[in-house]
Amino acid sequence: MKLSIETEVVELIRSKMQAGDVVYLDFEDGDGPFANTGLSCRLDLSFRIILTPTDYPTKGLEVYDETLVTAVGPIKMKKSSELYLEEETRLVENKAMHTLQLKGNSGILANNIPILRIDKVIAGGNSGKISGC
Repeated sequence: MKLSIETEVVELIRSKMQAGDVVYLDFEDGDGPFANTGLSCRLDLSFRIILTPTDYPTKGLEVYDETLVTAVGPIKMKKSSELYLEEETRLVENKAMHTLQLKGNSGILANNIPILRIDKVIAGGNSGKISGC
């Protein structure tokens, strides 16, 4: 699978990154340390870009078992989420709405892709300090 990122989106993501950040393309399926719930009942596909510091605890991160080489640098994702993407997927800006989208040759795959920073894990749960960038 190949992920191309529009130049303006590369600049946007880099402007929100801190030195040494790890970048994830997270599919919200309830699996992994960034899951908000154990179950996802969404009818639409929900992806998000997550930035973590290099010292973020590694417990649970093994679900991100695929690394994509992109213009931003390496982006980790769950191999299982490739089912919802196309072989050639693009991360672009919806200029009318000022949001990010994942697009393929068939059209829009996912809308409203947020960029989130998760700095630490809070004791007793998977919910770390999450902030929209």
